[in-house]
Amino acid sequence: MGDMADGPRTIDLFSGAGGLSEGFRQAGFRVGLGLDFDEEACNTHAANHPDAKVLCTDVRGVSGADLLSETGFGEVDVMIGGPSCQGFSTQGRRGAWASEDDPRNLLYREFARLVGELRPEWFLLENVPGLLWFDRGSFGRRVFAAFEAHGYRVAHKIVLAADYGVPQLRRRLLVVGTRTGAAFPWPRQTHMGAVRRDAIELWERRRQEKFPHLAPHRTLWDAISDLPVLPDGGGEEESRYRTMPQSEYQALMRGENSLLFDHQSPVLPQVHYDLIRHVREGQTWREIPVELLPERFAKIRRTDGTNLFARPERTRPSYTIITQFGNVTTGAYTHPIQDRAFSAREGARIQSFPDSYRFYGNLTSKYRQIGNAVPPLLARTMAEALLLAIRGESGEDVLAAKRDLLIPEQLELPAAV
Repeated sequence: MGDMADGPRTIDLFSGAGGLSEGFRQAGFRVGLGLDFDEEACNTHAANHPDAKVLCTDVRGVSGADLLSETGFGEVDVMIGGPSCQGFSTQGRRGAWASEDDPRNLLYREFARLVGELRPEWFLLENVPGLLWFDRGSFGRRVFAAFEAHGYRVAHKIVLAADYGVPQLRRRLLVVGTRTGAAFPWPRQTHMGAVRRDAIELWERRRQEKFPHLAPHRTLWDAISDLPVLPDGGGEEESRYRTMPQSEYQALMRGENSLLFDHQSPVLPQVHYDLIRHVREGQTWREIPVELLPERFAKIRRTDGTNLFARPERTRPSYTIITQFGNVTTGAYTHPIQDRAFSAREGARIQSFPDSYRFYGNLTSKYRQIGNAVPPLLARTMAEALLLAIRGESGEDVLAAKRDLLIPEQLELPAAV
């Protein structure tokens, strides 16, 4: 590997708004280039990563040599990226899985092709867990085989972002590959809590008794309670804070920032506005009078676990931020105590983007970019683990030195719920 005095050299494929890039930048990597097909996401990446080039083009028409010529790097140390995962997402799925031939499901091949051409020592791929489950796991095996064919040893893990300090119950598949023969030191979780509401007391009791070195999951209110009150459809691209930070996480997100960006919410259709006023914090569509519900709700059992029209609880992490988190009909995206959808900045906070991070495009595009992104705090956690591996510090001695932050592997956690 070449000179890394200024940090390992990195290229971000399918970079979107730059969640992975931001986490790796914070960890000390040099992000030389982001590539994406979404023009507004490219504008966002370029504005927030002025030292990186941006290629706004179809990855299928790009070679490894093209990427190197744009960055000015002689070689790449780490390739990162999140190929489009919509074809495997279970969010909002109404029927069967998307077709295996859906072009969105084949972009991993382009990632593997460019890894094969550029030969980085490491790569990191992020995706939804559904990639592993499709076709009884055979599709996931094909994805791994595409990288193994280029001489990479591949490891994977499904992680919950809340376990690493992100105030969100977001599960993601992380795939790490290397051609060095070194082992990857998967980061140990730093936070612990329940996923299901009916297991909150169980998990908190287990945390206090067996894992007191782990912090409780960060909550929705830890993330957004300091942001100004907005009316439905209110807010501006640029505004100011009106209070001091009310949590350690809010102070972390603010940093040295003095202006508040993108704290804007969409105008709700009157019918949706009238419906959410029947729903209190922690409740869902079931509290809306039956005669007021849209016709499609007649087909949903009252016992169904869906969170449509829900108001999330302030005392728990947010549910997964999706590309349509400005639409209160799609899930738990109504503000817990204000009659409106989450603002773009609230979604960005829940995703762990720093407040200095600005998003470009119309409001619909901002929501899409934020929902598609990898949480930067999760990306940073992975980047710091990669730094250990790159520097050859991934042995037990290093892990032992950080034992106060780690879960002892011999202790058995309750099954995920």
